[in-house]
Amino acid sequence: MRTNKLSTTLWAGILALALASCVGVGGRKPVSTGLPYEVVLEGDSDSIVTKMLAANVPYLPQPEPMFGLIQVRKGRMRGDYLLVRNRVVVDINAKNKGYAVKVRKDADASPQTVVYIQAQSAAQLRLRLDGEKLRRLIDESEVGHLATTVPQNPDKQKEMKRYFGISMRIPASMNVSKHAKDFVWLSNNASMGMQSLIFFKTRGHADLKAQADSALKRNLPGETDSMYMQIASLSQADRRGMRRGLWEMKGDAMGGPYIMRAKGRVVVVGFVYAPEKNKKILIKQLEAALSTIK
Repeated sequence: MRTNKLSTTLWAGILALALASCVGVGGRKPVSTGLPYEVVLEGDSDSIVTKMLAANVPYLPQPEPMFGLIQVRKGRMRGDYLLVRNRVVVDINAKNKGYAVKVRKDADASPQTVVYIQAQSAAQLRLRLDGEKLRRLIDESEVGHLATTVPQNPDKQKEMKRYFGISMRIPASMNVSKHAKDFVWLSNNASMGMQSLIFFKTRGHADLKAQADSALKRNLPGETDSMYMQIASLSQADRRGMRRGLWEMKGDAMGGPYIMRAKGRVVVVGFVYAPEKNKKILIKQLEAALSTIK
C-alpha cells in the first residue's frame, strides 16, 4: 500500500509539472513562439489573405515579403501552432452572418495576436478585407515585441539622454561611436549586416531632408571628399512619426534602407548596410528601437 501511495503521489507530481509547462506557471499563458514576422495562417484556401500578407516590405532595395507564412488547413490549428505569436484564422462559410474581423490578444500564449476573419464567400472576403490594415496590425505588434526582446546598452542610453534629452532602447550591439557637435553616430560595426544609429539636432523648421543630408555629409564623409552619405528619398511620417526611405553613398555604389523619427529638435535615424543579405529584420530591429523614443 505504501508503494502504491508513493507511485500515485509521484504520477500526480509529474502530471502537475506537465500541465504547468502547457499553461504556464501559476495559470499564466505560456510564452509564445515563432520567428520574427512569422504568421500561422489557417483556412486560406483561396490564397486571398496569403497574397495580402506576402506583399513586399516598402522602402527596401530588393523585394522581401513582409511575413513568413505557415499554412494550416481549416480546423487543423492545434498543438504547437496555437503558441505561435501571430496567427490569422480565415473562415469562409455561406452560413456566416456576414463579414467580420476580430482581434484577440494572448489567446493561447503571451504575447500573441490572433486575427479572426469571417466572410460568407471568397468574393466578399476579397472585397472587404483591407490588406494594408491587416499588415499594419501585425507589423506594429511585431515591432513592439522586438523592442522588448533586443538586449539593451545602458551606457549608450544614458549618454544619449545626457546629450539629447531623450530616452530610448539602444541595442547592446551598438558599441562603436563617433561624436561631433550636436551629432552622434553609433554602430555595431559588423562586417555583415551593419546597423547604425545617428542622432542630430535640427535648426528650426527647415527642410528635414536637407538638414539630414548636411549632417551626414559633414560628419560621415567617405574615403574621398567626393564621397558622402545622402538621403535618396524621404516618405511622409506615419501615425507613429516614422519616416522611411533609402540612403546612398554619393560617389560610391553603396546604399540601403533607413528609418527616421523626429522628437522636437532631435532626429534619430537608423541605417542598414547589408548588401550580402536580406534587410527586413535588420531595419525592423532599428524601427523597434526608434519606437521607444521618449
